[in-house]
Formats: sequence, C-alpha cells, structure tokens
Amino acid sequence: MVTCPNCQAQVDFPSAPAAGATVQCPRCNHAIGLQASPPQGASSTSAAPPPAAPPQDLLKESAAAQSSGAPTAGAQTSRFRRLLNDIKGLDLRGEILPTGRGDLVAMFKDFVFVAVILLGTIPLLIISVTRTDAQLTLFALFFALVWGVVFKLFILQDEASWKWPIASLFFTGIVGLWALLFMYTFLLPEFYLDLADSGNLVVSLIGFVLQVGLWEESLKAVPVLALAFWLGRKLSPMHLLTVGVFSGLGFAAFENMDYANRAISQSYSLTRDFGISGLVEGVQAAMVTVLLRAVSLVFAHAVFAGIVAYFVAAAAARTHGRTALIMLGVGLAALLHGLYDWLAGLQTTAAALVIALCFVLFYSYVTRLRRVAQPGQGAVAADAAQPLV
Repeated sequence: MVTCPNCQAQVDFPSAPAAGATVQCPRCNHAIGLQASPPQGASSTSAAPPPAAPPQDLLKESAAAQSSGAPTAGAQTSRFRRLLNDIKGLDLRGEILPTGRGDLVAMFKDFVFVAVILLGTIPLLIISVTRTDAQLTLFALFFALVWGVVFKLFILQDEASWKWPIASLFFTGIVGLWALLFMYTFLLPEFYLDLADSGNLVVSLIGFVLQVGLWEESLKAVPVLALAFWLGRKLSPMHLLTVGVFSGLGFAAFENMDYANRAISQSYSLTRDFGISGLVEGVQAAMVTVLLRAVSLVFAHAVFAGIVAYFVAAAAARTHGRTALIMLGVGLAALLHGLYDWLAGLQTTAAALVIALCFVLFYSYVTRLRRVAQPGQGAVAADAAQPLV
C-alpha cells in the first residue's frame, strides 16, 4: 500500500515493486518514487556508528590538517619558542638607536634638523613657565625670531653675524617703544594724536600716515641709522637691511604684548556686560588678535622697517643726496604703514593686499641690492657703504 503524495489516495499494487522504482498513481497519474523500507527491528531515527578508521588513516588525517593550516598545540608552542628566541636575539640598542656619536654630531650641524626640533619644542618649553605674562612675552619673542631666521637666512641670505640684528631687536622693542610712549604722553599734542581716530575718513587716513606711520617707522630706523653712521664701512648694505628688519620685529614683538593685554581687558568688559556670550566672544576675539599679530603683523612691521633700511643702505653708498633719500624711505614706509592701518578698520581684504604689495616692493629692493652688489654691476657694492657723515 502506497500513499500518493499528490492526491492522498491509497494505491495498492498486485505485486510489490522493487525498491527505488517509480510507479504511477492510477487516480491522478502522479509519479511516485518508492524507497526501500528499513529492515524489521531497525530504528528509523538511529543509524549504526561508522567503523573506526585504522591508525594509518588517522595519521593521514593529522598530516592533512597540518598542511591545511590548522595549527596544533605542538605547532603553537614551537612558534612561541621561536618568537622568544627572535626577541632575545634582537640588538635593542642598534635597532632603537641606529645612530652613533658621529651621526648625532652631523645631525646637530644640519640646519633643517636644528630648525625643526627648535620649532617643535620651544613652545612646549615656554608653557613650562608658570607666569602667563612671561609666557606671552616669550611667545612674542619666539614668533619674532622665527620670522627673523626666515628673513636673514632665506630672503636676505645674509651670512654676517647675528650680533647687531639681535641687538637691534631688543633696542627697538624695549628702549624704542618706551621712547615712543614718552613722546605720545608728554611731547605730542592731543589733537594730533586723535587724528587717526577721527570720524572723517580723510582725516583718519592723514592721522594714520603722519602720526602712527611716521613716528613708528622713524623709531624703527634709529638702529639702522646709528650703525650706518658709525660702522658704514664695516657693514654690508644687505646686513643693514637685516638690522632694519630685526628692528621691526622687535617693535612688533613688544607691541604685541600690549595688544594682548588690551584683548584680555576687552574680554573682561564683554563678560561683565553680556555674561557668558560676552565671555565667549571676548575670548575668541583675543585668540584671533594674538594669532594675527604674532604671525602676520610681525611680518608686516619687518617689511616696513626693511624698506626704510634699504634707503638708508642706498644713502650710505652715495656721496650726495643722502638725507633726501632717507627721508624718501621713511615717508614711503609711513605711507604704506598708515594706509594698511586705515584699511584694516574698513576692509581687511584690501589691507592684506597692501601688505602683499609692500613685500613685493621690499623684495624688489633686495633683488636690486643683490644684483648691484656684484662686482662691476653698480655703485652699491657689498664693501662700498660709507659712513653717514
């Protein structure tokens, strides 16, 4: 008796078909495959376990497992022992410190290596100072000296001593700024000092040029004029430019500390007047001010002072018209300086373009000075500078 899986009819065949044969349901014509029935006494859900493999087959299976990448306990122990032996065999000093004493000496003679390590570590050393006012001073000097290295070694390519440039930086930054504040406080009239703050744009421009630009650029020219007067024959024109640039860097570095303190006071005022929102705005404005003055305005002051220094160097190489040439340089730098300050309060993009123009002008002076300093190319030779007497 067979049950048709299609129509569920019970089909009885007169003779038992062979196991595995296919028969047809007489009712629905569905093909029915016959399976062999289990022998009597055998369970339909359990099967006899397969015979045990001989020892030779077990060895073959173990070898096959090892060849297929499945690690055994013995293989893992062997690998671990080899790793320990490799670690013991390492030359730790040679691998971690591959340089000898001679290599270290060569590294510290490499300018790029020394510059990068100082640039990366000096700020970290600065913050180890506990007083924040001292940190501000050191950071201002740090950025000024970074620009000084860029100007002296890469732009001016001046190989002379660092003595006079560094002295110029500190003289202008300390003595010069004190002298300027003294003049502003006791010597110059009030209406004159208020010109730059006038609501009239034309009057404000005149004030920025004839008050801010004129006095600041005149002050920064003092070290250059002094050295040209006393050591004109001993200093090359390019070194006079370097001294002028460092004078501008010193002025900017120490002036930046005053602006940082102003930004802090402004943050306090905004916090007092507007609470948390004023504090946030004040702190953000102080951060922008400090970064701007430390990075870009230090550069701008150096360029202004460098322009004046070029005209001083050119005057030192001449025998007539020296005073007029120096006055032209101071007036040009004062005009560019005042124009920048005036535009900075009106349109910052235009102010940035003025600084770019100033550097183009300054670099053209450097190029001219480098060209005519070559033998037979002009009057401003490297050893032709004369004292300004």
